[in-house]
Amino acid sequence: MGIVLALVAAGGVARAAVSPSQSGDAPHAAHKRKAAKADRAAPGTPVLPADRVEALRLALVSADDGVAIEAAATLGASGAPAAAEPLCEVLAAGAAPARLQAVLDALGKLGEAHQLRADQTTLDALALYSGHRAPDLRRRAIKALGTVNDARATLPLLDRLGDAASDVRAAAAEALAARHEAKAAHRMFALLAMGDAGVAGPLAALATPDMVPRIAELNGTIEDGIIADALGEYVKRPDVPDKLRIDVLRTIGGLSGAVATTALVDYVASVPAKEERASKKEAQKLLDQRGASQ
Repeated sequence: MGIVLALVAAGGVARAAVSPSQSGDAPHAAHKRKAAKADRAAPGTPVLPADRVEALRLALVSADDGVAIEAAATLGASGAPAAAEPLCEVLAAGAAPARLQAVLDALGKLGEAHQLRADQTTLDALALYSGHRAPDLRRRAIKALGTVNDARATLPLLDRLGDAASDVRAAAAEALAARHEAKAAHRMFALLAMGDAGVAGPLAALATPDMVPRIAELNGTIEDGIIADALGEYVKRPDVPDKLRIDVLRTIGGLSGAVATTALVDYVASVPAKEERASKKEAQKLLDQRGASQ
């Protein structure tokens, strides 16, 4: 009930999803006009006919969870902008967990296809579900929210870096890294310093050169594997100078465990076979040394 009220107060969906027997001709016509307008507004994007959108909207609120879940999957796979509205209606009205999972996954699919519009209804719904009591729903909402190309999505993603569930924090970190949100780097470093492995890769994508020594200095305070993971992803970035790569690879070579070895192997594999790169030779030398010492 709190979610529904919050969505309405924030200018959410025009009405909650209802069963076919409760729907009048006027609301049906309005939905059809909106769907048709949405598809016409974006030439070249996949088109989902208004009648099909309406049929799937009704399926989403049917008594059969299987039918509703299949309808959500169909809407998500359509890649059509008009598919988002009926999905957001389900979020506003609330539903069983399995149905909500399917709806959030469908919105995520639309986002991956760059067809999730940054309208207030969508942003409000996903932001609210990013704070849902169920971690699994929070994680799914964050993944979908991360695909929305709008600055208003950044704040709830940053907030979820403080989530109690590690997989939710990791999803938020990945979304922020994909959006190149530099302001998230310091928060991610703080999490890494506490041993949060889920932020290692995302932090590597955002870290500035001055942050690299600070990551290396965590040696002895957190697991070597977490440091190796972060540094291993960092050296694969195309914008890192090769001289700095060599220093970072040497730091990785000094770490213990299989993750450090894998990081060196992955770096060597990431360099094109015909490319002469001093850092690649250094990584291979470090690997040979690790092999000889075992």
